[in-house]
Amino acid sequence: MEEEVVCAEGQPAKAGYGPAAHPEEYKRIKSIDRFRGFCVACMLIFQFMYHFPSLGFLQRIASHYPETGYVLLPTMTIADIIAPAFIFAIGLTFALSFKRRQALFGTKRAVVHFVERPLAIVGLGTFMDLSEIVIESFSDRPMNAVDWVLFAVSAVMLIGLVLRILPFGKKSKTWKEVAEQIFYISISVLGLINIVVAFVDYATIEPGKYWYWSVLQGIGFAVLIALPFVRTKPWLKLTGALVIGTAYSVYHQIGNHKELLDIMVHGGVVGSFGWAAMLLLDMFVADMYFKNKYTSFALSAGIAAIGVFAIQWLGDVNMGSCSPTFILVGTGLPGVLFMLFDCLDRFHRSSFDPLVWWGKNPLIMFVLQFFVIGIYTMLAPDSLIKDAPLWSAALQSVILIAALTLFVYWLAKRKKSIRL
Repeated sequence: MEEEVVCAEGQPAKAGYGPAAHPEEYKRIKSIDRFRGFCVACMLIFQFMYHFPSLGFLQRIASHYPETGYVLLPTMTIADIIAPAFIFAIGLTFALSFKRRQALFGTKRAVVHFVERPLAIVGLGTFMDLSEIVIESFSDRPMNAVDWVLFAVSAVMLIGLVLRILPFGKKSKTWKEVAEQIFYISISVLGLINIVVAFVDYATIEPGKYWYWSVLQGIGFAVLIALPFVRTKPWLKLTGALVIGTAYSVYHQIGNHKELLDIMVHGGVVGSFGWAAMLLLDMFVADMYFKNKYTSFALSAGIAAIGVFAIQWLGDVNMGSCSPTFILVGTGLPGVLFMLFDCLDRFHRSSFDPLVWWGKNPLIMFVLQFFVIGIYTMLAPDSLIKDAPLWSAALQSVILIAALTLFVYWLAKRKKSIRL
């Protein structure tokens, strides 16, 4: 009789699956955690500092606009590298995460999870955007039919979440499972509706009619597009990246598509195909990294160089429309940046590792940024934000960074990881 393996989620895995069978799949690579933590910390800190003009050059670092930010390449600022760096971090661990879940639960449940997870990320972004629309509905913008449908699904989702965390449900395993299913199905349905509405919105050339697209939606849909390639050979990932990237680039360069894509966040739902091509290139580089680090680093530098060289034919490195050159540079530069983190990893011997703490809970930190920074900058008077003197802006920034770092340290110390 074979020994039953209990997985991290507290459920029995199939015989021959799990950490005991595949120990190499479960070893965390700290340089990847630090790199991811760096990306998340920069997202939050840049987002906060951008509201303080008195911070001077620090505010300019946080700006995505070439007129006010530090330009790295034509129409690309330093701040523009953070989002593709985060996508690169996803590419580094995407295949490993899938293999880990496959080892624990089998292929079918792994596939279901990795379809549900990106849909849930899109759904979370939908819920966050909907909350803004509800607030706006009290002023100038009345809620339309799509708003009400999403509002109803969001209500069901919140009911599932509340039922899941209520104390009297702790002793009932069935209660927990039903509540979790209500939550996950509802938030995934939110994501699915959002994708459909976004395509309709784009096809009717009425951007802003429903306007449900932001950073989380772009990330989630890009992951969903790249999912069929997660367990393929490296050359198939590269082929997928070239096919999707070429098709998107042709579309991007024709007519007024570039201007239309640039209206929406990160190119909207169609721009996600460009981000998916970038993610597939990242996954290809990741495969090379796990085979030979030096090859992957040289490959990253080469892709970045091709992107820079192609500017003269394909146009500027524009994150707003996810231009063809941005896809290449957005793969290459984060790969080179990760090389620095990986090289420095051998010199880090201290247990004090704040970037690792940040890197273990990227999603919850992103959501926390929305509520903490968003609400604070919206409600605080101009004297504390726009008109704040340098000492006040610096003090507020230090307090925010320290508070969030203490929070991620608390999560890491108790080995708590909050994921969808």
